[in-house]
Amino acid sequence: MSKKRTQKIDKVVSLAASEERRFGEITGRSQQTLNEQLLRLGELNAYRQGYAAKRPSPTGVSAVHWRDYQNFLGRLDTAVSSQQQIIRDCEQNLEVHRNRWLQKRQKLESLERVLEKSRQQDAAYESRLEQKMLDDLPRSELFRSDGEDG
Repeated sequence: MSKKRTQKIDKVVSLAASEERRFGEITGRSQQTLNEQLLRLGELNAYRQGYAAKRPSPTGVSAVHWRDYQNFLGRLDTAVSSQQQIIRDCEQNLEVHRNRWLQKRQKLESLERVLEKSRQQDAAYESRLEQKMLDDLPRSELFRSDGEDG
């Protein structure tokens, strides 16, 4: 067949591999961001639980202190809720990036199969060409021998 065609396909595969790698890196960063946000949520939950465990007795503290305690606990609850939303957003973002990466991966695999088929066709063509030259060699020597005798 045509080595030029195979070379063109090889360039397309190379570009697709680069793009697939880039999307893989983006997906990896999205996963890392999600992991970091999950850690933050864990820290917030641990802090909130620790703070709630130190709950003062409502009868042993002033009303102002009790209200401040409740307000702070409410702010922690709001922070936990906000962090949970951030995590949901990160999960959605990761899913989008993962799907895009998988599409790029599938495209690359398809192109690699096309490239391999093209290489096989090139190899078969070269083999047929070589065989034809080998088959023609004895005939050309025969003609040459006949011409030299006369």
